[in-house]
Amino acid sequence: MRIESMAVYTATLPYAGKAYAFAGGRSHQAFTSTVVVLTTDTGLMGYGEVCPCGPNYMPAFAEGLPSCLAMLAAVVLGEDPCHITRLHERMDQALAGQPVAKAAIDIACWDLLGKAAGLPVYTLLGGLLTPSLPLHRIVPLDEPADMEASLARFRAEGFRHIQFKLGHRVVEDIELVQALSRKKSPYEIWVGDINGGWRVDQALQFSRAVEGVDLYLEQPCRSYQECRSVRRRTRHPIKLDESLTCLAEVRRAIEDDAMDAMALKVSKFGGLTPSRVIRDLCVDAGIALTIEDAWGSGIATAAFAHLAASTPSRVLLNTTDLHNYNTVQLADGAPEVSAGRMTLSDRPGLGVTPDFKALTLHDVYE
Repeated sequence: MRIESMAVYTATLPYAGKAYAFAGGRSHQAFTSTVVVLTTDTGLMGYGEVCPCGPNYMPAFAEGLPSCLAMLAAVVLGEDPCHITRLHERMDQALAGQPVAKAAIDIACWDLLGKAAGLPVYTLLGGLLTPSLPLHRIVPLDEPADMEASLARFRAEGFRHIQFKLGHRVVEDIELVQALSRKKSPYEIWVGDINGGWRVDQALQFSRAVEGVDLYLEQPCRSYQECRSVRRRTRHPIKLDESLTCLAEVRRAIEDDAMDAMALKVSKFGGLTPSRVIRDLCVDAGIALTIEDAWGSGIATAAFAHLAASTPSRVLLNTTDLHNYNTVQLADGAPEVSAGRMTLSDRPGLGVTPDFKALTLHDVYE
């Protein structure tokens, strides 16, 4: 089987809420998604999707992804998509960095591999170990009353994993969490996500003030060194996200005992191929995992959901249903959500098909 053509599509994903806001004054109302379609000489088609969460969140610029993919097309065409690690070697030789662009191709190759084998991708990633995936819902940074209303709505919908975006003044975040925690169930898992917005002393001030509240602190400071310092001086478990960008950094964090959990965003690390290695390393080290992505619709959700479904339940903290964060859908067959949990079909590959009416063709390479 050989890749005969690569088509690149883009689409705008409007956020379903008022605004997706988080620390540092960052706020977004829409995101640009990129969808790659690989067509093979056998007629099989594979689909991949990546969607950075705005240009000020991670070192990936959505509008620049088609240019990266144009450069990568030359080394992808003619390759067997089933030899994904070899294809990664070729992409790395052609273009340094840019893991998000490579992730779109990688995900499409896994979709093709599953279709060629007649198996869902989760089987190829290790087997179905967590059939029913626990979901978290994100409460964006907002006025306290609005955040409390969002929490109440998510609880009513059956969600028991809640991630709060923090980033008010520290004393205000303390008051918010203290007020909300009065109704916290012991069966709920809470994460306070600061997105690197605090200094070390501010993170410690917050942690000491809410010491009696059971929650994870996610990426409390910008740098790895700062987060590691907080980890050594707080009783709250620390979850790392933005400060981990490659396998070597994850390995260092484990060796340094710098985290209790991490957010494994598939596109940030270059796709399912490198993310599977990171997943297995964390499973071996007993690091709890949120397996997700920066943003996206049904294809992106299906990709990280297959990785999550093939992860042992004892290590999988949760995942999310990104396709339901948008007002439009880019694919049919996305994972199903009910009562705060998500399930996958047993269709071959990722089990999703793009809605081409919702996509804008950017270019085709043959």
